[in-house]
Amino acid sequence: MKNSNHSIALTLDVSPEEAWKIIGAVKGVDQWLAPITACRVEGDKRYCTTEGGEFSEDILKVDHNNKIFQYGIPSQNMIPVQNILGEMKVLDADGGRATVEWSWAFEVAEENETQAKETLSMVGNMGLKGIESLIKEVQV
Repeated sequence: MKNSNHSIALTLDVSPEEAWKIIGAVKGVDQWLAPITACRVEGDKRYCTTEGGEFSEDILKVDHNNKIFQYGIPSQNMIPVQNILGEMKVLDADGGRATVEWSWAFEVAEENETQAKETLSMVGNMGLKGIESLIKEVQV
């Protein structure tokens, strides 16, 4: 196993405040990230359910002033990685829009690293577009 990291950034057609309202709420991931079918928060843990089963996340930081959310996932069954440390950060972009940076540090077997990064990019982009869609649905 080796240490690796990956990140994506996407500018959404929503305000930074709207994006942070979804991310900073911590709960409700099942409303914007398709592989998650259910989500609940108990104390400093978030439990997410997928078709493959449930995994837990440690909620490490919810910084409302700087719009940063950090979490840890010791183990899960969707991506061939372990000990994920994730961070979502909402930044101001042109035109009142939000850029969301989503980064991950993780342990991975060298032969799985490329696949893991591709999967994280796919899931991350799906999730960020899901946040944008969720906000736009509420506005209608």
